[in-house]
Amino acid sequence: MEFSFDGINKIITLTTGTTAVDVKDMYSRWKDWTRDEGGSKYVQAFSIVGGEPVDIAAGTYVTTYIFCINGWRIRPQEANHTLIVSNGVLLTDAGVDPFIPTIGTYNVQIKYSQPVRAEAVVVETGVSGLTVDESLDLDRASRAMTTGKFLALG
Repeated sequence: MEFSFDGINKIITLTTGTTAVDVKDMYSRWKDWTRDEGGSKYVQAFSIVGGEPVDIAAGTYVTTYIFCINGWRIRPQEANHTLIVSNGVLLTDAGVDPFIPTIGTYNVQIKYSQPVRAEAVVVETGVSGLTVDESLDLDRASRAMTTGKFLALG
């Protein structure tokens, strides 16, 4: 798999014959381009989180998330094909699709083969999101409802 990097237009183009993208490999090739081929004069294309070892003996690592940033996008090869994206989670900093259409009128289906991942969401307990005054009003209303007298209709 080959990539060409266009720093002026912020486009990473997948070369002819590329039907699979290893997300971590693409990130590594971009780092090579910035270091060895003068790409460092352009705005950064990626940021990365994750990848740290969880259990080296077991070979488990934190899922790698790679973000296309600063407007960089990826263009599939100019051909009808299915593109498999694997070995990491590929996102953008703007929440849009990291892939842009081909220049020609080709049909490209993109299949993400993302790693299984566990995520935790921290939920604060005892915090309602109400202001202090709103919380006091709610407490007063709740007490009035439980201690009030009810009229039975018969």
